[in-house]
Amino acid sequence: MNSLANRFASQLARFSPSFGKRVDDPLTNTKVAARWIEGLPIGDAFKCQQAILGELKRFNENSTHYTKDRLAVLMLLDDKSRDLQDTLVRQYLRNPRMSRPVESQLWHAVYGLYWEIARGYHTFVLHFVREAGKSSHESRIPLITLRAIRAFGQLLKWHTIRYQPAGEKLWLRLHNLYRVAASEGFHRQPLRAYAEDMSDCSSETAYLHILMLNLANSGTLYPRQLDLLDHWLCGWHGMMRLDNRLDTHIHNFVIDLSSDHGPRRVRKPDTDKPLYFWATADLLQKLQEIQIALREGSAPAQLGLTESTRTSESLELLEHLQRQWSSLATREQRRAPRESIKRLVDVAHGLDAIVNQVKASEAPANVSPYGTGFNYNEVDDVQVYGFITDRTRERISHMQAPAIPSVPDVERWVMQDESTCGYGATVESRDKDWLRVGTLIGIKSHDAATWQLGVVRRLSRLSDDTSSVGIETLTETPVLVMLNNATPAGYTVNGLDNSGASLPHSSLWLTDSAGADSVIIDPVHFTPGKVVQFHGAPERKPVALGSPIERSEGWIRVAVEPVKS
Repeated sequence: MNSLANRFASQLARFSPSFGKRVDDPLTNTKVAARWIEGLPIGDAFKCQQAILGELKRFNENSTHYTKDRLAVLMLLDDKSRDLQDTLVRQYLRNPRMSRPVESQLWHAVYGLYWEIARGYHTFVLHFVREAGKSSHESRIPLITLRAIRAFGQLLKWHTIRYQPAGEKLWLRLHNLYRVAASEGFHRQPLRAYAEDMSDCSSETAYLHILMLNLANSGTLYPRQLDLLDHWLCGWHGMMRLDNRLDTHIHNFVIDLSSDHGPRRVRKPDTDKPLYFWATADLLQKLQEIQIALREGSAPAQLGLTESTRTSESLELLEHLQRQWSSLATREQRRAPRESIKRLVDVAHGLDAIVNQVKASEAPANVSPYGTGFNYNEVDDVQVYGFITDRTRERISHMQAPAIPSVPDVERWVMQDESTCGYGATVESRDKDWLRVGTLIGIKSHDAATWQLGVVRRLSRLSDDTSSVGIETLTETPVLVMLNNATPAGYTVNGLDNSGASLPHSSLWLTDSAGADSVIIDPVHFTPGKVVQFHGAPERKPVALGSPIERSEGWIRVAVEPVKS
């Protein structure tokens, strides 16, 4: 009896799709939806995006009809959400130091919208496959499929931005969408997916775009670099093409449409599986030409790169892409073999925390109990009397004791593998907001007397609680120094600037095996060519800050150059 009632209700709903809806329900038709969107609060991108996300969820949860009107509503909500989504994406990428709660809120908002858009288009494509030749909106299927492929690509990208593996069978869903496009013969049909797009795109080029973005990911790119590459790839679509027949002389990558994973380099393909192959030789040649032009002084925007990209950043990313997109024979090799170990080490993160630990490990005679580096009273005594007076020493003895390693800034990790270049570890990461690619860390084994510097180069979120971390260690031993402007900036007493405009700043001095000097400082104190003086370095004469060697959040390493007379 209940089954009969359910069938009757289903038939009634089919003939009356708007039955039970409010007159102002935005899912009724595009006219009502457009009026509802116009009534959203202007100026609050997050609130507007969440409102549209809520309607998309409701649309997908009640998806029992596949009419032209419903598809039009879905496409309208998608179109109107794009500017809002771009605003949230920019907020996410421009604020790498945001707290974990804020980061999580933004990420889930962006990811949630992409998911509902992909889900909505995907159901229409599947309906088309089931009802081939009977669908009233069959002419729109190529565009729907293209938009679905691009939405699934964004889902995979945003998993990568958070260093997470793809879940929810995203790869299989994506492969199936391309299979539909190829089987129906519109996979190479050029379309303008959205009105604001600068060029046409096909289901195949959008699919290859996603595959190439995945190949570039090695857990070592910053979120900004991934987003930058996503934009670059739009200009390189014409250099690649999928082929279902392998040519061992040219093809170097393969995708298996029956597997729930991304592309691989061609090794021993199983011809019984639905495989597609492609080559990257033309694209690699293009990357090399761009590199040469950049080194010769061309601006990135002139070469098809984005206008806001720095030349140094572009060169670094292009070198990475050439390694990741090269053939099997020329792919990047590990610099040194890894050895499995179980070593307990202390880890400090961030420049300030590392400075405190390096200070604590130095001899007490070289460290002032007042804080990092020399104390102002001690320096004043030396300049006036030539020595530190007993009165100053007595005052210092009542001040805080020197820092010790057992402080909240220090964590204890178990390193699981080691090479001459660094360590690998699996760590608890739920509360580690700071754990990102490019983070500067200090490392000290329990049997070591000094701290060693390292940089997080690879990160992979294994779960909500754990992450796999790859750390590159620097060969140089850091020496604590204090950075001062070489020329006093304000009112001075006994040669010292008392205006507060030129207070000393803690820095880490590095000297490599070839004798070249560099220093790690806070980026706010860096200006190219700035003349400074370092107290605590082997030579205390004024030097100039040279070209940056590397930089990331909260720190920059720059070369130290002699002052030109």
